Amino acid sequence: MENKERFIRAVDGNKLYVRTWKSTGTTTAHLFLIHGFSEHSGRYEAWIKRFIENNITVSTMDLRGHGRSSGRRGHTPTFNHLLDDIETLIKHEGLENDIPRFLYGQSLGGSLVLNYGLRRSARVRGIIATSPWLRLSTEPGAIKLFFARGLKIIAPTLIRNSKLDINYLSHDRGIIEQYESDPLIHRQITPSLFFSARKEGKRVIKEIDQMNLPVLLMHGTGDKITSFKASEELVKNAGKAGVDIRFVPWDGLYHEIHHEFQKDEVFEAIIDWMHEKSKQ
Repeated sequence: MENKERFIRAVDGNKLYVRTWKSTGTTTAHLFLIHGFSEHSGRYEAWIKRFIENNITVSTMDLRGHGRSSGRRGHTPTFNHLLDDIETLIKHEGLENDIPRFLYGQSLGGSLVLNYGLRRSARVRGIIATSPWLRLSTEPGAIKLFFARGLKIIAPTLIRNSKLDINYLSHDRGIIEQYESDPLIHRQITPSLFFSARKEGKRVIKEIDQMNLPVLLMHGTGDKITSFKASEELVKNAGKAGVDIRFVPWDGLYHEIHHEFQKDEVFEAIIDWMHEKSKQ
C-alpha cells in the first residue's frame, strides 16, 4: 500500500494537507474522503485500508482550519471556500486516468459532498454521505442564535468552543478515548463556519431535487449530533423528484457509523453501492 503525502495550495493560498493511498493491484475506483468538523483525515486510516484492500485508491485532505492544514481553527470565510478546496483536491489527485471517482463525506463533510454534487458535479460518478450535517440533532435556542448572529456580523472569526458531546460519536469507548487524546483534534468553531454550515445544510435539503448524480446516504437513528430526521427529509424530497438516492438507516447507531461495532456491515453497504455505480 503506497501512501503519498504533501501540501497543496488552495485558490486563496491556504496550505491543504493531502494524502493519497494507492493499492498494488489494479485500481477500480478513486474515492475522495472528506472528514467532519473538528477532526482530521488521519482518523480514517484504518477505514481507508479497507478500501485499499478492495483496489480502491483513496485521497483525503485536512479541511482548512483542521488537522495539519493551515487556517484559523474551526473557521472558513465562506462555504464556497471549502467547496473550492475539494475541487482543488480532485484536480491535483484525481485526473490522471478515467476510473470512476466518488466523493465520500462524513458529518460536515457529508454536507460538503452533497453540496458539491449539486453545484460542481462534473468530475465525480457519485456521492456518499454519512451522518451529514444538514441540521443539528438539537438546534441552538432562539436567544443563543440571536447573539451568535450578532457575532457573525461583528466578529465572524471569533473562535468559540462548539461544546461537541463526543460521548455520542460511537458506542465504542476506545474511539472516544482516542478522540480525547488526539492532539490534532479541536472542538472550536467560528460564527462564519457555523452559519455557513447551517445555511448550506438547509439549502441542500430544499435543492436535492436538482441532484443529477447517484447518492448513497447513511445515518444512524441514534445520532444525537446531526439530525437523522433532516436526512429523512432530504431523502423524501429526492424521492419525489426521481433522484437516484439510496437511504440506509442504521438502527441505534451514533454519529460515526464507520466507528461503530457494526462497521463491517457499513463498509459492505458502501462497497456494494460503489461497485454497482462503477458499472453504470
